[in-house]
Amino acid sequence: MSEFTTTKICTNVYRRLAMSTVALLVSAPIAAYCQSPDLAAASELPASELSITSLDASVVQRGEMNASNIDQRGVSERASVRQYGYGNHVGITQSGSDNLATAAQYGIGNNVQFSQYGNNDSAIANQYGIGNQATVNQYASNASAAVNQIGNLNQATVVQTLPGVLMPIYQIGHNLEITLFK
Repeated sequence: MSEFTTTKICTNVYRRLAMSTVALLVSAPIAAYCQSPDLAAASELPASELSITSLDASVVQRGEMNASNIDQRGVSERASVRQYGYGNHVGITQSGSDNLATAAQYGIGNNVQFSQYGNNDSAIANQYGIGNQATVNQYASNASAAVNQIGNLNQATVVQTLPGVLMPIYQIGHNLEITLFK
């Protein structure tokens, strides 16, 4: 009986030793990686990402089939999207520095598209009805636009290629359309 216990103890010792060896072999590369995780060397990142940046993007979508596209490049940009309804779409593209674009769509089938490439741009569009559309393109510096549409099937297009001022556009009602080029 003593031979049986000795063999069983030796088998358990060999099994534990083998498991410990496998655990060490598996964890050694992970420990070596954690000592110097070179995720991205400084030369791989653009200069704008190495400086102090504040790129904020906040999206809240509670309905169904809502879509949101945000593409930001630069410094101190903010983009905020809220869509509570059904089938809404936003798309915010910002380049440069200190841009702001917000959109709030609470209805059904609203569509907003922002594009801002300059400096200090801001665009705000609030659409509460059904089937509202707003397109704001601002390619220059210090441009600002605000579009508010409350009714149904409203359309507003604002294009500013030169520096501009705040242009509030209010549409309350149905089947209204505004197009502004500056």
